[in-house]
Amino acid sequence: MAVLGRAARQEGPPRAGQSLEAAYTQRYNAWIAARRRGAALSALWWGPAFAAIAIVAGVSTRYPFFGVLYFVLATAAVLDVFFRRPDSLVGIKARAEAESDTGKALRAVQHRGQAAVLHDRILTGVADPFEVEHLVISPRGAFLIETKRWGDAKMLGTKFYVGHDNQEPVFKKLAEHARVLGEVLTAAAAHDEEVGIVTVQPVIAVHTEELPGTPRNMLGVTVVIPPQLAPMLRSPDARWSATAVRSLAEAAELRLVSKQAAGVQI
Repeated sequence: MAVLGRAARQEGPPRAGQSLEAAYTQRYNAWIAARRRGAALSALWWGPAFAAIAIVAGVSTRYPFFGVLYFVLATAAVLDVFFRRPDSLVGIKARAEAESDTGKALRAVQHRGQAAVLHDRILTGVADPFEVEHLVISPRGAFLIETKRWGDAKMLGTKFYVGHDNQEPVFKKLAEHARVLGEVLTAAAAHDEEVGIVTVQPVIAVHTEELPGTPRNMLGVTVVIPPQLAPMLRSPDARWSATAVRSLAEAAELRLVSKQAAGVQI
């Protein structure tokens, strides 16, 4: 869950996954410092104990190398346990990499599709502020894209499962965020008549090894895998001109704050 905290310095537009990368670095540094202290203190007892056992093993077998090997392997095993990253850190790193990969997939739309792409933002000034991982504003329309790293994902009829968990609440929440964002952008870009009423299409980009049947609309949300993003967003069905796209993008820049600048904690 993201919460608002003290604002941090922000240089340049946010990158995809930037706040997650920063959160990972901060938490990893704190974790590794604590683990180093713990390993150093605990070594005061297990170091001499392993050394004593190694000496006994070397003497009893008459092979000093066996004692040295025991000491090295036992020490390596203890250090592996001490410095194995916890699942929480691994999860944050994986999410950051997935968001970054989605950002890379959107570069083609940004450079060749005349689209504006915003990453790593948060919509404030509403009753329930929420994160905007990726917002694409293109001639075809506006798209709120959320990245999911779902390894065991499958679609059964109108249901989407990750393992045995039905993801319907996730889809409904994203659709509601898209609705609220559309209302906010409509008001923010009201000065441009061409923009008109903004309808934001929610999209989930699923990072998984295999997901047959995509792109697919489920509960009002378009489900794709990252390679399908650019072709979908570069559709020839244009709604807005380049001028309207720029106007709406400027309005979005004013309303969507960088997660790091807003002091969001992951």
